[in-house]
Amino acid sequence: MEEEGKETSAGGVVFKEGQVVLLRRHSGEWVMPKGHVEPGETPEEAALREVEEETGLRARILARVGETSYAFTLPLQPVLRYKTVHWFLMEAEGGAFCPESTFGEGAVVSPEQAVEMLTFEKDRGMLRRALLLRRSTVLSPPSTPPDPGNTCLA
Repeated sequence: MEEEGKETSAGGVVFKEGQVVLLRRHSGEWVMPKGHVEPGETPEEAALREVEEETGLRARILARVGETSYAFTLPLQPVLRYKTVHWFLMEAEGGAFCPESTFGEGAVVSPEQAVEMLTFEKDRGMLRRALLLRRSTVLSPPSTPPDPGNTCLA
């Protein structure tokens, strides 16, 4: 197996009205929204962009949660890839929760349900850290009013 370079991604532990936003891949894995950091983009910018692309929600960053790292391969590609994901605690401020078509479905669930539903232990660890951070962070009102046109899920 040959080794390919490192990949950097960023994502959000997104809260919507006290609930956690999750996505289910077509393969059945429950995950939090994340994606690649594009050239010239900061991890924060990438996380906000990916959350909006994957969920339809506009969010703001409240705090940095931490990083996860792992190695993986893609089907039919014997190339080992290394990925680091920068995670941010976020609060949804607008938009409609409408999961991107690359996902099978989405859910907005209680933090306790989210811990149970997440497929990967590292994701569960980031959610637990985000919950602790969220308890210690004073939530200020959204900078923009909620979008009344929620057409996918309320």
